[in-house]
Order: sequence, then structure tokens, then C-alpha cells
Amino acid sequence: MSLLYRFLKPLVRKVVKGSSLHQEESYEEFKQASYDVQKKFKFKLPSIRGYEFRDEQLDGFHIIVGKKAGSEPDRAVVYFPGGGSRRWQLPFRSSIKHYISGTGAELWIPLYPLLPDFDLMDETEFTIRVHERMLRRFKPENIVWLGFSGGADVLMQAGRHMVQKYSTLPMPGLMIPVSVSGLLMSEEAKARMKEIDPRDPLLHWDMFDTMVKYYNPNGDLPQYILGKADEDDYTGFPKIIMYFAGDEVFAGIAPDYEKSFLRCGVKDYEIKIEPGMFHSWPVFTFVKEGRDGEREIVEDINAFFRQRKNR
Repeated sequence: MSLLYRFLKPLVRKVVKGSSLHQEESYEEFKQASYDVQKKFKFKLPSIRGYEFRDEQLDGFHIIVGKKAGSEPDRAVVYFPGGGSRRWQLPFRSSIKHYISGTGAELWIPLYPLLPDFDLMDETEFTIRVHERMLRRFKPENIVWLGFSGGADVLMQAGRHMVQKYSTLPMPGLMIPVSVSGLLMSEEAKARMKEIDPRDPLLHWDMFDTMVKYYNPNGDLPQYILGKADEDDYTGFPKIIMYFAGDEVFAGIAPDYEKSFLRCGVKDYEIKIEPGMFHSWPVFTFVKEGRDGEREIVEDINAFFRQRKNR
């Protein structure tokens, strides 16, 4: 464990986990907090020497697309940013460069519809339309979906939606959800999350009892959109590599995902739980652990593409 991480972990636990961020608020307060954070966002394409970026607009929303200058990649990585569907936590410039140059892929970052003006079905349908657009340019097996935290939930929602409503649409070749959860939990998962809770510097094990009221205020979204790992249908899912931090409560959900993968016949899956790490650690590349996690993800993507090429 790096010296910086040793210093930051207890500090974050004191500042974040002990703060009012985890206290229950009214739906009106939830909405206002979402609007407040969204007002701070100003769209701007990255500017990085040696790389080209464009704005692929779809339904009035931005999709940041980047590649190495002068290249024409035949593969793509779709980066679903985290932020709990209330904001977009975009990758650092160094990470954008790494995901492009490290994989030889075109990088797509869809800025999907956010709560509360849009709901989880809106962001899921938008993701399907992004995928349909990408299929005009790339073979499905050359598309990788990568998502962090709330972005991992968007990724999984879209996959489950394809199972339910778009069964003829080809899946991407590889899915990599990092620190995914879902909003509904089995009692067994809740018990495991409660056990992990004292080690988690950010999240509380019972946060979803509150969050489901904010994310599904009308109670009209289907369960597969909300996500319940032990019951959802993953039939037809492609190769999937799941990452969890050993010290995040979401790791308590991992056995439920594995249970469903086996039940649904997902033949190629891997669930990685990194001991001692925190929620979505590969995003935070200012610490060594985050950089190591990002490098591992890039290698997972490259190994997948090498495997595809050798078939």
C-alpha cells in the first residue's frame, strides 16, 4: 500500500463517510443537489497534443470521441463515466491518453441523460442508441464497454435491456464494470455488505434503502433496470470482467452476480476483488493503486483484442 493511500484512506473516511452526504434527504433536496452539481459542468472537448477529439451529438447529448491523430482505429472502448447518474465524473487527461494509446482504440465517452430530469430508462435507451450508431462503424466484437460506479450500472442496465427488449442487437465484445451495484439487494448481499462496512471509507451498506426512492420516485421502473444481481437475466451476455474493491460494500454483491452468471449460462466471466482497495479506485490515478488498476484494465482490454485476433 502506497504512503499516500495510507494517509488518505482514514482521512477520507472521516471527511466523507462521516459527513451529511450519507444522511437521508427529501426528494426535493435530492433534486436540488443534483441541479447544483450539474450547473458546474461546462462541456469542452479535450485538447491533447497528438490526439484528435470530436463531439458526436445524439438526441441533444454530447459524446466525446477521441483517437490518436491521423489514425483510423477498427476498435473502440466506450467509457461510461461515474457520478451516480447525477453528474459525469470524466476521466483525467492522462487516463484518456492511456485508454487511447494503450489499446489502439477509439475512445467514446457518452454524456448520458442525468437525473432528475431524466430517469434510468432514459439513460439506458440512450446507451442503446449510442451502441446502434457505433455498430455502423465497428464490428460488435471490437467494441468494449467500460464503466465505473454509476457508469458501470449504466453499462449493466443497457446489457439487461438488450436481453429484454433488443435481443437481435449484437452485444459488445467485452464488458468491464468496475464497482457496479444495482439498487436492489438480496438479504445475503446486505449481510455481506454490512460486514464490509467498517472497512469502507466512502459508502454505507444500507445506502440503497434511501437511494431507490430517489432513483425510482414513481415506482414505475422494471426491476431489471433497477438491478437485482441475484435475480436478473444475463442470458447472452458477452465476456465480462467485473472489478470490486475489497474494502467497498459493493463487493458484498459479487457472489450474487456470479450466481446469476452461472444460472444464465454466461460462459466467460471473471470477478476480480482487489484487497484493501476503495470504491472505483482505478479512476483515482493520483495514487499508485489507481494507476495500477488502470494499467490492469488496459491489459485486460488488450488481452481480449489479442485473443480475438488469434481466433
